[in-house]
Amino acid sequence: MQDAIAQFLFWASLGSAAMIFLLALVSVIMPSFQYWPPPSKVSWQHKSFMLLFRGYLYPLIAFTALKIELIEGARALWQYGVGGTLFLIGFGLAFRITFSMGWRNAFGEKRGLQTTGWFAWSRNPIYVVTWIGLMGWALIAKSLLVTLLLFAWALLYLLAPLVEEPWLEKHYGEEYLAYKETTPRFL
Repeated sequence: MQDAIAQFLFWASLGSAAMIFLLALVSVIMPSFQYWPPPSKVSWQHKSFMLLFRGYLYPLIAFTALKIELIEGARALWQYGVGGTLFLIGFGLAFRITFSMGWRNAFGEKRGLQTTGWFAWSRNPIYVVTWIGLMGWALIAKSLLVTLLLFAWALLYLLAPLVEEPWLEKHYGEEYLAYKETTPRFL
C-alpha cells in the first residue's frame, strides 16, 4: 500500500511540474499566450499556476517523507548537518527575499522593480538561494526519485527568466533594461 501511495505522489508531483513546463513553453513559443507572470491575480493563469505548483510541492513533501533513507553514525552527521544547513539557509533566504520584495511582486503583480539589496547582486536571487535549499533537501532525502523531482524545480527556476524577462521589459522598460545591463541573471 505504501508503495502505491508513493508512486501516486511521485507521478502527481512530476505531472504538475510537467504541466507548468508545458504552459511556460507555450508562452515562450507564442508570446501572446502569457502564462507567467500572470496578467492578474484573478486570472486563470495565476489560479492554475498556484494549483499546479501546490500539486507539485505538496506531493513532493509527502513523497520525501515516504522515501527518505535514514542513516546513522558519522555519515549521518555530515548528510543531515550539511543537508539541513543548506536547506535552512536556502529556503530561509528565499522566504526572506520574497517577503522583502513583496509577496504580490514575487507572484507577478507590478509593484515596483527591485534593484537593491539581494537584487543588486542577482536579478533572480530567490532562484539562486532556492537552489541551495534544493541541494540540502536532496542530501537529506538521499533518494534518486526525490532528487529527480527536486531537479525539476531547479530546472523550472533556471528557465523561468525566459518567460519573466519579456514581461519585465514590457512593464518596466528602460529601467529594467539598464538594470539588466549591470546585474547578472543569476550570479
